[in-house]
Parts: sequence; C-alpha cells; structure tokens
Amino acid sequence: MAKRVKSKAKLPPGVKLLHTLEGHNGTVNCVVFDPRSGTLASGSNDATVKLWDARSGGLVRTLEGHRGSAYSVAFDPLGKTLASGSADKTVKLWDVRSGNYMRTFEGHGGVGCLAFDLQGKTLASGSDDNTVRLWDARSGKLLRTLEGHKDLVWSVAFDPQGKSLASGSGDYTPRLLDPTSGKLLHTLKGHQGGVRSVRFDPTGRILASAGGTAVKLWDPASGKLLRALEGHTDLIEALGFLHAGRLLASKGQDNQVRIWSCTDWNQIATFPEPSPDGWICPLACHPDLPLIATLFADRKRIHIWELDFEILLGRQASLAATAAAVHHTTAKIVLVGDHSVGKSALGYRLIHERFEKQESTHGQQFWVYPALGRRRADGTDCEAILWDFAGQPDYRLVHALFVDNADLALVLFDASDLRDPLHGVDF
Repeated sequence: MAKRVKSKAKLPPGVKLLHTLEGHNGTVNCVVFDPRSGTLASGSNDATVKLWDARSGGLVRTLEGHRGSAYSVAFDPLGKTLASGSADKTVKLWDVRSGNYMRTFEGHGGVGCLAFDLQGKTLASGSDDNTVRLWDARSGKLLRTLEGHKDLVWSVAFDPQGKSLASGSGDYTPRLLDPTSGKLLHTLKGHQGGVRSVRFDPTGRILASAGGTAVKLWDPASGKLLRALEGHTDLIEALGFLHAGRLLASKGQDNQVRIWSCTDWNQIATFPEPSPDGWICPLACHPDLPLIATLFADRKRIHIWELDFEILLGRQASLAATAAAVHHTTAKIVLVGDHSVGKSALGYRLIHERFEKQESTHGQQFWVYPALGRRRADGTDCEAILWDFAGQPDYRLVHALFVDNADLALVLFDASDLRDPLHGVDF
C-alpha cells in the first residue's frame, strides 16, 4: 500500500517525496531498485520480500520462502532474477516476472549483502562469518570462498569493468579482490568506522566507500585515495550513484541524505530522513531514473523520493558560479612518551622554529603546524595538528583514547635511565 504524503520538512528545490510504502509485517532491512525498470524490492524481518512499482507506489507481489529475516536483496543486471539473503543462512533466487522460486544457495552465516556481476553469471554474498562467497548464479555451485576480513561483511559490489570485486567490513576496511582468482588486489585503509557501503561508479574508475563520517573515493586500479567527502556529522549508512554516475547520494545517522555532484564533488542538496537509534538504514538509488528509496525511522515505512535532475544540476552550476567549495583535511601528529624528556620543548621548536624552555605539560596541548599546511593539486586545504600528551602515568589511560586516529606519532623516551630507558614507551 502506498500513500502520497507531503513532507512536513522543508525540502530543497529538485527533491520531492513521491510515495510512502507500507505493507511489511516486520521491520524492513533492505531495499534495491531493478536497474531496468521502476521496480523496488524490499526485505523484512517478516521473512518476506516484496516487489513494488516505485512510480505508482503499488505492491506487485510478495515472495515467501525464507525461514528467517530477509537481510539483503539484489537484482541481476537485466532485472530478470532477484536474489535474497536471509538470517536463515541461505540465498534464494526468484524469477522476477512470475515470482516463482528458482533455487537456494547454502553454505555460510547470515547473508547481509548481495551483488551480481555485470553479466549476471556470478553472485557475491557477504556474511556475518566474515567471508564473501562467489556462486555460479545459474547452477548454484559455490565457486570460491574469499577470506581475510576480521569482522562481518556489510557490503559487496562488482566493478562494471569486471576487473575487481569490492567488499566493505566492520573491520574498517574495504578490500578489492580479483573475482576470477580470488587474489587480494588492495586493502584500503583510512576509515574511522566500519565500512557499511561500497559502490563503483558506472565507469568502474571510482570506488566510493562509506565508513565513519566520511565518504572516501578510491582509484580501484592503484588503491590510491582520490578524495574524502566530508559533511555528515554521524555514521554514514549507505551510498548510491544516480543519473548514470553524475550524482552520488549518501545517507547518514545524522538524519540527512546528501546529494553530491560527481563533476566537482560539491554537495548540491541535502534533505532530512530520520534514522532509528543504533540501526543501519538502507538507501537505494536507481542508476537512471530520478528515484531514491530510504527507510523511515520506524523501520516499517519506505519513502520514495523523486529528484529533478535539471534543477539539481542547475543548482550546481549556480553554486559554482557564486562560490567555490572548500575541501579540507587534517592530519594528527602526536608527541608521546615518558614525562620530563622534552616533548613540549620539541613541540615548541617544531612550531615556532626556535628553542624555548617549557614547563612540564599537564593533560594535553596542541598547535597548528604551519610548515605542513598546504593546498593539494585537487584543491583540498591540508593542515596538521601537533598534540603534546603529558607523560605522567596518571594521564596515560585518558590519552590512549585520543591516539587511535593519529596519522603520525613521535615517541620520546628517557635515554638517561640506564635501567629501563624505554619504560614509558609501551603505553
């Protein structure tokens, strides 16, 4: 059942709430669009998958057969086959046109994410047993099991060029693998949170990953970080490319959906969508049609949003004409070690380029490091912050909370202590 509801929140030009879909008897866990039509699939804790006509809001059919919650859904590239993964540790394939069940894949834990390759021949499934499995979609044969993640796998995506498979995990890393050989190509490091979503752009030249509060853009061939998109103030839950790769959408637990231009990576629109506390809500973007699906905070209602690409891209041009966006990144350098060994004096010397005697630090102090500030070729303003952590034992437990996101550490020890000069380094 669909309801036409006017959003009470003020929406930006070019964004309209089209439908609110209701009908599941349990909370909704996943949504995905058929890339060849306006069909939307949703999986729920009621162990069913529902197919909706996203443009009219009508329910097409309900697929039943799982014995546990439906955690993930994926269409093949032609929209003929739908895969659904469940807490019952199975993946089921369905004929989309008839709704008939086709086959079941068994072999690992709860299936949290699914993706077909560009030909629809291979299906990847990610699980809470920290593995990714590759299946022959026609025969149901297990092709290989890919191991290496240290936490559950949240997201999988095939490179449109067929060269790699990306997986995102709770271990804070996306990984790129060769789907033919299973060889690890790259482990991408730098996220400050579990990687909930990985998505390739339609060309396969950019991999977007969401972990913590930043979207990171990578070159899949080299594994090099190209850019970080900042703006969300809480955990990012999901990503999706729109309009043949001209736009990128991100959904965060800051209760916002943000739309980014893939031309200059500026944010061109944002609209509110509340998230339930402690629950990761899905986002689905149609690759060509101007449609986005999100889950409302009650986890039972699905919102269908309609975008006006001309207005949004016109707004992008207007913003570019009036002011250039500023992209910013910060590196954190910490001075740690024993107390009374000259950390503060060293910090003062690095910042001010002259020596001056310093009193012993209590707690922590920090400075902007001007010598390392610069603007990169991509226009990003870079700065470095130098943190001086007091070395007294009483402070060490507290300081350990601030070290995990450091980019560089300078460790000083007491070389005059003949018995154990490194005793202050371990902490």
